[in-house]
Amino acid sequence: TNKWSSENLFDEKQNDTADILVVKNDFYEIIDIKTRNLSKSAQAPNIISAYKLAQVCAKMIDNKEFDNFSINYFEIDWVLDDGKLVCKEAYFASLFMSNPDSLYINWAAAMQVQFHVCDLNQDFKGSREDWALAYLNHFVVQAKKRANDMIVKFVKPFEKYIK
Repeated sequence: TNKWSSENLFDEKQNDTADILVVKNDFYEIIDIKTRNLSKSAQAPNIISAYKLAQVCAKMIDNKEFDNFSINYFEIDWVLDDGKLVCKEAYFASLFMSNPDSLYINWAAAMQVQFHVCDLNQDFKGSREDWALAYLNHFVVQAKKRANDMIVKFVKPFEKYIK
C-alpha cells in the first residue's frame, strides 16, 4: 500500500494480512502467526486474500520492487493439558519460498489462500519476480476457471427464462 508509514499506522482489523510488521533499514517483514488446536480437525486457515496477493504481485512488478519485504508465517500447534495450553510443535514458512501453483484459493471463503504452515512447501527456486509472475498466472487461471464454473452452475440453467 502507498498509505502506510511508521507515522501513519493502520487501525487493526479482523481481515488484516499480518499480526506483526517489522520495519528495519527500509525492509518490511510481514509476520502472521497461526495457532492450531491439535485436538480438533479443521480445514486450513485463511492466510491472505488471493486478490490482495495478486495486487501485491502486480505492484512488485510495476515498481520493480522485489526485495524490500517478506511475508512469513509461524504456526504454533497446541493441545490443552490439565487446563493449560501446551505447545507441541512450531513451524515457519516463507510465502515467497512456496510454489505458487500449489497455493489453494478457496473462492467460497472470500477468495482466501488457505494452508497449514506446516504443510506449505518451501521448494520454489526462482527469483521473487519469477514468484510474482507465477502467482499471477496461477491466480488468473484459477479465477477464469471459477468464473466459468459460476456461469455453468448459476447462469446457464436460468438463461432460458430470460427474453
